[in-house]
Amino acid sequence: MPRHQFANAVWQEENAMESADFRQLLTDNPKLQQWIDQSKSLTVNILHADTSQLDREVLWGSLIYKQSRHARDAQDVFHFYVSSELLVTSTLDFEEDLDMPRHLMIQQMEVAESPIEVMMILLWGMVGSVLHKIDGFEERLHHLLWNIKEHNNRKTLESIEEVRHEILLWKHLIMGFREISMAIEETFGGDIHEGREYKRTAKRIDRCVMLVESYEDEIRNMVDMENVVANYRGNEIVKTLTVLTTLFTPVMAWGALWGMNFRIMPELDLRYGYVMSIAVILISTFMLYLYFKQKGWTGDILRSIDNKGKEKQRQD
Repeated sequence: MPRHQFANAVWQEENAMESADFRQLLTDNPKLQQWIDQSKSLTVNILHADTSQLDREVLWGSLIYKQSRHARDAQDVFHFYVSSELLVTSTLDFEEDLDMPRHLMIQQMEVAESPIEVMMILLWGMVGSVLHKIDGFEERLHHLLWNIKEHNNRKTLESIEEVRHEILLWKHLIMGFREISMAIEETFGGDIHEGREYKRTAKRIDRCVMLVESYEDEIRNMVDMENVVANYRGNEIVKTLTVLTTLFTPVMAWGALWGMNFRIMPELDLRYGYVMSIAVILISTFMLYLYFKQKGWTGDILRSIDNKGKEKQRQD
């Protein structure tokens, strides 16, 4: 398996954790064996630290650094074992990920001060890949912001739920990187946080966290906006139906009265009874409309209808 010997660090890549170098590290280290067993069916990040021996601190674990938003099991896992003398990781296929160019990262590792710095360079590349994908997410989020204003419907609500789920996936991924960054400083102490690669990677992780938290806040505002619009439209529909039903109450009341089949009904003998009945219905309906208008109960409905008519004329 590839073994990289740098000026101040050694990085060993392995195809599987059951390979020779990993097995050599298992001697007198049952926790490491437990980690390997757990990582075979990995569903969450795993992180362990051994600080029992002075100047022999070790950090090992597994990190889910890629997760498909379409399938739960479509994920890539990075296994690592890092000490002040050696870095052993699972093999990373840089060639398939243009955001992690292998030759550039190897050049950075040549001047790394320790295996820990090499580890931070690897994390820097992984986080860069996440940032690149977040840029695509930002574009979809911007498109959705305008859809809420222009096409607020069920499809838009489903899109909000989709990006909401996606931002939770990003947040879960970034938390794994942040935990490792904090665990490295906690485990190895000293001046680790003053290292150039540590600072660069920590800043990039912080940038990811800031973006994800900002987008999460935007999505939360979109959900609130969607709820406000949905409630307003629901209220307007109920209000419109109530006003229309009330306006037609005189028609139904007078129609029910004059639709009776009693033998003695004085209105049947009136010569202009038909015209009078129509006049009574129209006048009572108009008076009811004036009452609603005076109370201001029809203003929004009429303006909404008028605005829709003007919008249709502009489109024509």
